[in-house]
Amino acid sequence: MIHIIRASHANMYELQNYVGLDVGVITSRHPLTPITLPHTALWSPTDLPWFPYRKQIMNRLFGGEQWLFGLRSLITKKFDGSIYRTILHTAETYTPYTHQAVELRKSGIIKKLICTCWETIPHANEKFDRVRKWKRDAYKYVDIFHTPTLRAKQALIAEGVDPAKIVVIPYGVDLSVFRPSLPGDSRKGQKPVVLTVARKVPEKGLDIHKEIARQLSDIAEFRWVDSANYKDMPAIYNAADIFFLPSQTTPPWEEQYGMSLIEAMACGLPIVTTDSGAIPEVVGDASIALDQRDVDKMVKTLRDLIQNPGKRAVLSRLSLARARALYDAKIISKQLSKLY
Repeated sequence: MIHIIRASHANMYELQNYVGLDVGVITSRHPLTPITLPHTALWSPTDLPWFPYRKQIMNRLFGGEQWLFGLRSLITKKFDGSIYRTILHTAETYTPYTHQAVELRKSGIIKKLICTCWETIPHANEKFDRVRKWKRDAYKYVDIFHTPTLRAKQALIAEGVDPAKIVVIPYGVDLSVFRPSLPGDSRKGQKPVVLTVARKVPEKGLDIHKEIARQLSDIAEFRWVDSANYKDMPAIYNAADIFFLPSQTTPPWEEQYGMSLIEAMACGLPIVTTDSGAIPEVVGDASIALDQRDVDKMVKTLRDLIQNPGKRAVLSRLSLARARALYDAKIISKQLSKLY
């Protein structure tokens, strides 16, 4: 059996790429989204009621919140009198559940360990000695590292991981779900809609978005969606004319991927974004990726697109072509299956 371990990080944005594979997911009792794949929920400190500084306290005392209680006993269940040997697939080298999986691999309880790493900044998340040791152990005992981007692969190499152990496979979306809607004139005469889908935090460009929306409010409607049922997302994208993601690099963070960029491309939206982290790699030449510090250029570019439907149509075709060529989850699932 193949178990994808994600604790409270489990979400269908990522896991849609594993639909159709013979896998199960091990989550906390409160994963990030409802999980439609076969799954087992274990108790985790992330299931505790929130209290002030919970994450910081857990990080300092235990190396993090993402522990899964009962994981070892789940994996070592006996079937027909023999130990159940399996493959585990974790995420990031510094998470407690990856550390738990590494200990199982070190003990010979599992036969293979795979770790997906999104992180694009070398030596990030190394504040505590405990976590630095976990990461070193992961470098040794993880059999295959999977990264969604070349930039993440380069970060692992910079940390000392053998390049031969790293496989780059992007994540995509279900193109039968995320697709352009049929053209219609229901919004004829209305202002073009500029959509952002992201957490409302400074690193996603919240302040920049507010300023640009203020400057262009006379010619466009700006919408920011930070929470919605995932099944509603295709309709949200298709109610927009332009997708805008002004991500900003900070000392501890840069954009690692941007699933909303993939979703927007699949829906055929023209995209204006920034050069933070892996964004240029993800969007390629299908989108306009600007210097993240150049707000004036963002205003000028968006104004031009808002006022020129023909330019939007060109970018729309590029977005859709890139999504179909690189980000079809059904094709990607076949590539991921080879990891096992």
